[in-house]
Amino acid sequence: MPSPVPGSAGPLEERRLLQRLLKGDEAAYAELVARYEKPLLNFLFRYVGNRAVAEDLFQETFYRVLRSLDDYRPRAGFGTWLYTIARNLALDFLKGQRRHREVPLDASRPAEGRDVPYRDALPARGEAAAEALTRREDTERLGEAIRRLSPKLRETLLLRVYHGMPYRDIARVTRAPVGTSKYRVHEAIHALARLLGVERPEDEA
Repeated sequence: MPSPVPGSAGPLEERRLLQRLLKGDEAAYAELVARYEKPLLNFLFRYVGNRAVAEDLFQETFYRVLRSLDDYRPRAGFGTWLYTIARNLALDFLKGQRRHREVPLDASRPAEGRDVPYRDALPARGEAAAEALTRREDTERLGEAIRRLSPKLRETLLLRVYHGMPYRDIARVTRAPVGTSKYRVHEAIHALARLLGVERPEDEA
């Protein structure tokens, strides 16, 4: 299931939250963080492949939001601005990682602690155990395949398929034309099909 589209609770409500935040209302800050925590953390995790790094980038994203809030001009929704900051931080992390040739040892671990040891699945017998392990393996294979996509394909796919973001907002986040964003989703889906060894899908997101 895709995460809610950023800002789907309503631009008016978000503007009121931001106005309260500018006045130093800590409750407004907590509400914004709570609203975006799960979808933004999942986006960052799928982008960088490391849960601890994703959490650090999430914290840095909101730090930069607070630091830049006075300069924010709502040409696009707050969620679009937030994802733009997060995406740029994730890109900077990956560029630094490539420069230092560092690969996280736990890069293939799934989000939110779902990496269940095989022995914990063994009490389930027969087909139930086999199906549970197969689902886990498929989830890990998909996550690894997504991380093998180029950053441009990966970010566009995540924003469209997992977060349901409109193409016009994806274009703002990734600084690419709408047509390019659509093409990248198309290419990402077919690249995943090749990586996973499945037939080319007929339809895109």
